[in-house]
Amino acid sequence: MSAERTEVERVAALARLRLSDAEVDQFTSELHGILVHIDELRTLELVEHSDLTPQLRVPLPSTRHEETESPDLLSILPAEMAPVGRDGFIVVPPPPGLAQSAEG
Repeated sequence: MSAERTEVERVAALARLRLSDAEVDQFTSELHGILVHIDELRTLELVEHSDLTPQLRVPLPSTRHEETESPDLLSILPAEMAPVGRDGFIVVPPPPGLAQSAEG
């Protein structure tokens, strides 16, 4: 796979970049190098059980003790964390100087 000058010019136009001829040449060369590297990576024959297999298949151990673990904040509803809630919504106090409504 190789990179063509026209491809770099097209991407630059899509990104609304004005590139000089020298910049287009530089980016074409860099993109070509990246694509060559990707092609080389595709040719690697990876073994089913390589040295990295255990790290990829087994989760890393926690660095904290289980007793110090706290629940994930994304699993808690926002209304449960709010000091005041009403009908599943968080009640926010009015800004200073603004009169409260009759419901407040």
